[in-house]
Amino acid sequence: MLTVPARTSPASAATSRDVAKAANVSQALVSRAFSGNGRIAPETRDRILKVAAEIGWRPNALAASMVTGDAPLVSVITTRLSFDWRAQVLSHLLKAFEAWHLQPLLFYAESDREVDRLLAETISWRTRGVVVTAGVVPEARAEAILSRGQFLAALNRPGNHPEAFSIATDNPIGGRQAATVLLGEGRGRFLALAGPEDSWASSRRVDGFVDGLGQAGHQPMVWHNATMTTEAGLACADRLLALPPNERPDGVFSTNDAIALGFIDGLRGSGMTIPQDLSIIGFDNLPASSWTPYQLTSFEQPLDAMVLGVLDHIHAHQQPEAAQPPSAPEAHRLGADGVIYCAPRLVLRQTTRGQL
Repeated sequence: MLTVPARTSPASAATSRDVAKAANVSQALVSRAFSGNGRIAPETRDRILKVAAEIGWRPNALAASMVTGDAPLVSVITTRLSFDWRAQVLSHLLKAFEAWHLQPLLFYAESDREVDRLLAETISWRTRGVVVTAGVVPEARAEAILSRGQFLAALNRPGNHPEAFSIATDNPIGGRQAATVLLGEGRGRFLALAGPEDSWASSRRVDGFVDGLGQAGHQPMVWHNATMTTEAGLACADRLLALPPNERPDGVFSTNDAIALGFIDGLRGSGMTIPQDLSIIGFDNLPASSWTPYQLTSFEQPLDAMVLGVLDHIHAHQQPEAAQPPSAPEAHRLGADGVIYCAPRLVLRQTTRGQL
């Protein structure tokens, strides 16, 4: 008579070893029974399947596929999910992964400075590749990933390797368009509210803004912030109000919406009105930007196009015979650095009064 141990509780889940012991076979035979690989007598396979069903054991498909390299796992690196834009990026990416039957393995840290450490950690996992949504990708780390046959996709930042895939918002174009809007309103004193000086996206938005104003003979002030938060925006508003009225900027470009929203809140009750005394433009077009207390003019990043580009690259990596070289479709351009740049879309609201 076959003796089967009682069904185990979740706290002491059954293993393939339990199945092997109950069926009086080796673990290798248990593996063959479920994988279909290797020779096994039909009656032995039936006995193993019956025992497994009785004790509530099923093979861990994910673990097995990781051993063989078949797991549809993709490492995803992100930081600072309190940053609304980063959370928005992750939400779009994970939704797309679900539709494409990919499983994300999330690596998270509170600081962009930890991205190199996270990249190093991904190497110990057998995933199909790595998607980076934060920080800077060191060239040596990119080489280590790609040399293992994995893909490397950098979203909204450069991959810093000729074989990496990189796609990003065309940040300088957004900065130049912001300058055009504010100049068109007749503004004369300009301010850029920026993130840390080493922030890749923020710095390039500032570069575009400075370039656009420079062509018209203007030089803006640039205030860098250690964080790109509403709290930073409140502090910037206090700083502006501390200036003599005749020195206060009347055209402000914030390199993200969070700073801009805090800045608007900080001006409430000051006597300054928007856009009569001052126009402000943000970047990211967060949902709060359209709320009644703000109605912030902002740039919408082409997130769907960028995520689709990443997924196309993953598909090409999995099916190299179908791979195509990077292209620059309409409203996109291929930069000299190998990054595909996607144009942002300006959304005009009540914090500006001009038109392009």
